[in-house]
Amino acid sequence: MKKKLLSVLLATSLVLSGLGAMTLNAFADEAAEEEAAEEEDEEDEEYDEINVSWLTTIPLDPSVTDPIVEALNEITEEEIGVHVNIVFYDPGAYSTQIPMEIQANAKLDLLMYTPIPGSGYLSFKNQGQLLDISEYLDEYGQGVKEALGDLLDGTTDPDGSIYGVASNRVLGSTLNIIMRTDVLEELGLLEKAQNMTTWTEYEEILKEVVDKTDYAGVGNCDVNGSTIAVSPYFTGDDAFANGTGFDSLGDTTSLIASDKEGHVISYYGSDDYRAEVERAQKYYDEGLIYKDASVSQEYNVNLIKAGTVFSTISSAELGGEELSEAICGFDLTYVPVAASVCGSDTTHKFGFAVPVCATDPEAAVKFLNLLFTNSDTQNMLAWGLEGRDWVEKDGEAVYPEGVTSDTVQFHMGDYLNGNQFITLPWEGSGADFRAVQQEFQDQLVFSPYMGFNADTSEVTNEITSCFGIIEQYRKQLSSGSSGDWEATLDEMNGKLEAAGIDKVVECYQTQLDAWLAEQQ
Repeated sequence: MKKKLLSVLLATSLVLSGLGAMTLNAFADEAAEEEAAEEEDEEDEEYDEINVSWLTTIPLDPSVTDPIVEALNEITEEEIGVHVNIVFYDPGAYSTQIPMEIQANAKLDLLMYTPIPGSGYLSFKNQGQLLDISEYLDEYGQGVKEALGDLLDGTTDPDGSIYGVASNRVLGSTLNIIMRTDVLEELGLLEKAQNMTTWTEYEEILKEVVDKTDYAGVGNCDVNGSTIAVSPYFTGDDAFANGTGFDSLGDTTSLIASDKEGHVISYYGSDDYRAEVERAQKYYDEGLIYKDASVSQEYNVNLIKAGTVFSTISSAELGGEELSEAICGFDLTYVPVAASVCGSDTTHKFGFAVPVCATDPEAAVKFLNLLFTNSDTQNMLAWGLEGRDWVEKDGEAVYPEGVTSDTVQFHMGDYLNGNQFITLPWEGSGADFRAVQQEFQDQLVFSPYMGFNADTSEVTNEITSCFGIIEQYRKQLSSGSSGDWEATLDEMNGKLEAAGIDKVVECYQTQLDAWLAEQQ
């Protein structure tokens, strides 16, 4: 009886064991099928795909930028269902490559407009190369509209059309003489530099630096050879106190200037520009200006970083000092020489637009909206790949251990990419720096012409011709390397007159007069 019972129990045990194995196998098979289905779903999942052009301050290898784009797409695909292909261009290539792509009807869905001639907001707009995105912003870009507020007026036409949006950044800036502090200290010139109030005193400092070091005195601040003459500022008087910014009325070709009385003039025909060119020629003849300024594709603090120049004269926004020091790796001394005027042209400096060749403007504006609302995207595009190029420490972005300004792979400005105010401040600024910037922004005094946007379609040919002429002359004039500056400047202005600069000025003046009358 015991043997029979044992046999029954053993048989039952084997049956149960088999059933358990069958059950486990069934569960395993089901799990495998589900996993395969999920993988198949992931493979079949489709994202809207857009191509974007991006400006960087220096040339970059894809091995540096590809990991950033990959990390960025982890956000865009999940948040908005968009896959983004980004091509990074240095300033020299951007202004020629992007217009060519639009003309060739290439697949380009979102571009950055810049202050670089040829890739400016009005340059694209006046050539009919941008889409009106006002309806797309209403549907997909509420974050953009909320962030910019009244600043959106700077790129809004009288009929309500919007062909671009400015990066949300600190718009108030100052033209500064930027010098290496260590060089000033070594030569015993720091106190003099900090207290200088005239161009004559700056010239004296440059002479000592050039005589006693291997550095060039002052380098170009852009790819246009600008050294002493920097638009949109008038600094012809010797005293810094008399330097002023001007509203260029949205003109990014540097042809136009205005004054507070509502007068429009030719920038290159102004008395101030003439005085600035004369000063540049004097400094160049004295050996104080970087000899390659008119042709250099390196500029601003990058020349300081390279050990090429002692100083540069450049516009900087609140917080620009910390950023420049992080880029070049030197302590810098800033001396302001003129404050800017915040008009519509400030919203035309850096921003985004959808070109007419775009195949998916909806996805482009969705991505644009994400740039204005997602801090992770902003940190990535400003400071690079987290862990490789930066880490967060006490509310600031800092270099990782072992990484310096000389070895970091990616480090750009935080003013280029969409919304500066949601980007981690760089080390040295303070964790509350964005709040400080916002308070500064809220107290800005804007140009009386803020919101004015001229329709220059009737003078497109004249603007194109005039721009071609200044491209021939301004690098040598602004860098001081023209030789006979008076003859060269007179020759340029004569050609500008023949090309229709007076008609361009009149176009702006007539429309500004009408706009001012409507404001009363």
